[in-house]
Amino acid sequence: MPSLKFDPEATVEEIAGIGRHAAFDAVVDDKDDDAIQVVCKRGDGAEIPLANPARAFYFGDRILYKEEASRYDLGEKQRVLNSDQFSRNEKRFAELKRACQRGFVIPFVGAGMSKSAGCPEWKEYLLNLCSEAGFDEATMRQRLEDHGDYEGVMHDLVTKLGEPRFNLDFERDFTPPSDLAGAVLRLPDLFDNCAITTNFDRVLEMAYEKCGKAFVEKTTGRAPTGSINAFYRAIPAGDRHLLKLHGNLNNAAERVLNRGEYDAAYGNDGNIHFDFPLPKLLKRLYTSFSFLFLGCSLSYDRTIQTFAKLGQDLGADSLPHHYAILACPSDPDRKAKLERRLADAHISAIWFPEGEYRHIEEMLKLLMA
Repeated sequence: MPSLKFDPEATVEEIAGIGRHAAFDAVVDDKDDDAIQVVCKRGDGAEIPLANPARAFYFGDRILYKEEASRYDLGEKQRVLNSDQFSRNEKRFAELKRACQRGFVIPFVGAGMSKSAGCPEWKEYLLNLCSEAGFDEATMRQRLEDHGDYEGVMHDLVTKLGEPRFNLDFERDFTPPSDLAGAVLRLPDLFDNCAITTNFDRVLEMAYEKCGKAFVEKTTGRAPTGSINAFYRAIPAGDRHLLKLHGNLNNAAERVLNRGEYDAAYGNDGNIHFDFPLPKLLKRLYTSFSFLFLGCSLSYDRTIQTFAKLGQDLGADSLPHHYAILACPSDPDRKAKLERRLADAHISAIWFPEGEYRHIEEMLKLLMA
């Protein structure tokens, strides 16, 4: 950012105000944007070009500047939060922002954030394997989209292909691009401490490294107890630790990918058992901190079942507020099912229109403002 030049006669209050409305200033200074114009005229009506209209506006009439900047910021906030379409978004977002400012929120990052950074989207990756495995893609898509049966589809694919064949290109297919981009790069500044992800790839690690805030430690959900306890201690200490809940691409011993690995991590009789590694870990975290789910479909997999079971066993009043920035399904029945699932897990959705994923990065920018 270029250094700002101040009026030597400006008050401290005036100097402190410059740059506080950067987005508004950018619109005022943009010569190609006619939405807001600051004009200087001579007595004969001739216009004089201003090198820095926003600064001239600020020093010329600070009260009017603040009024217009506040009006602009409110309009942008309502646009980003789609307030006209989702009436509860503003209150939920304001609550989330306060929790973030107080350091109570842990980001819980799913596959959607990796897709925005250039990695394959998990659902499409599985569907692309159907032809190799000889499965009907339409049937598998229905299982994923209507029933959230990622675990079952994954199990069938690995069984049919064989684990050696599946593993052959798995790590290679999920290697992030070197020119990492997207909403994930907003996270290091917003959450400069611990994070949780269900992703196997290194997108989150690379994002924090690129921003000069590399994680000092990394552990998995099935790691030894000492490593898990170090993650717990890092949260209040403000250290940068990453919990890769379901493991890494290259470590099958601590990975949770196929049905056998899910059974070992969550329990094998269709129920959630809090004496098993991941439910035990998630219970301790979910009852102590607020999660912000990003890039997560929140389909009815065993992770969301764990959160719902906690809500059922403990009651919503015993859980912190949890949040998710989510695409709103256009189909009313799908939306109703998702809303019930979120309510069971005590998760408040901040919606954006289906398919308009740019809103994720805009909302993260708004959280930082």
